[in-house]
Amino acid sequence: MGRRRQSSGVEIREVSIRIVFSHQGKQQKETLYLDNDPLPPTPANVKYATRIAAEVKDKIRTGLFDYAAYFPHSPKALVNQGGSVGEFMDKWYAQLELKPSTISEYRRTKDNFWKPKLGHLPLKSVRHSDITKALKEGTWKSNRTRNNILYILSSAFNLAVADGLIASNPCNTIASASWQKKKPDPFSLIEANKIITSLAESYPQQVYNFYDFMFFSGLRTGEGIGLEWKDVDLNNRTIVVKQAFVRGEMVDTKTSRERTVNLTTRAFQALKRQKAWTYLDESGRVFHNPNTNKPWAKEQNIREPYWNPTLKLLGIRRRRPYCTRATYATVGLMAGARPAYMAAQLGHSLDVFYRDYAKWISHQDDDREMIKIEAQINENIPELSLRFSRPA
Repeated sequence: MGRRRQSSGVEIREVSIRIVFSHQGKQQKETLYLDNDPLPPTPANVKYATRIAAEVKDKIRTGLFDYAAYFPHSPKALVNQGGSVGEFMDKWYAQLELKPSTISEYRRTKDNFWKPKLGHLPLKSVRHSDITKALKEGTWKSNRTRNNILYILSSAFNLAVADGLIASNPCNTIASASWQKKKPDPFSLIEANKIITSLAESYPQQVYNFYDFMFFSGLRTGEGIGLEWKDVDLNNRTIVVKQAFVRGEMVDTKTSRERTVNLTTRAFQALKRQKAWTYLDESGRVFHNPNTNKPWAKEQNIREPYWNPTLKLLGIRRRRPYCTRATYATVGLMAGARPAYMAAQLGHSLDVFYRDYAKWISHQDDDREMIKIEAQINENIPELSLRFSRPA
């Protein structure tokens, strides 16, 4: 089907309708849209377009014409409405101040998901259904990933609201998907000792030292890799945890708070052995790769060649080295340590610690609390008259 120009300022095309008008001394042709799709040239839509063309002409004559209000999908309108979603997300990303590991994840989500899905749309035209459609087309490992993807877009729209470019955040009406948080997956103390013994027998001592320390200090993997001698006090058997080595960069701890950790004898002895290897090294880092005599460059270097083969050799179910942390927590709880103390050692808030370790806390508290109840009951048993008791 060809196209024809109407005197009313409406141009009918094969699958769309364009409005033809003069603006600022230049002829303009703009396609009409419905729900982000070109408006089809039905008789009713042509009639509607004729009315719009008349309105545009009148608004231009009176000086009240708002390009973005009538043609939000036009590149000419984007300048006045914050640009496209893709352009604004680039602006939002450029002003982020986050940990390197976090900001790289934001960049991947922006460039690989949201910009291909919504980047071409004008910022002001994005609707609830545009976002939910994009989310439905995504392939997620879990609902948690889906929520994180949505959070990143929502953060960009929050900036647009703050800048006065849009009235409200279209993500606010989209509910987060439910997801099941992974529970701590500790090793038993017997398994931990088997792993440590096998590492000591099979690999250089520095590998054994690292994992012996990790099992009995409760540090996160990145915190252990990033530990420096200046933060170790062997006289008082404490360390200060103030940073972590993650994805090749030294960053703040996960909670952005430093904490003092009291060393168990096993962790203390591991540091004493390690001192002979790295204490005088100019890097200042405690744990080194024995193959390079330099600090570990990434977690994979200490996991793939040593950790995974050891678990396979011993027939122990495979888990991340991070689970050494949960092992320390559960060993402490089962020994009767106070949850508040263990939470402080691990760098958890007490609420999070109770949520994650309720199973182990409950089992230990049940017996202790029953002892308290029994003691109170037994101390307040009244003296009963046996006058009306049945004879034996």
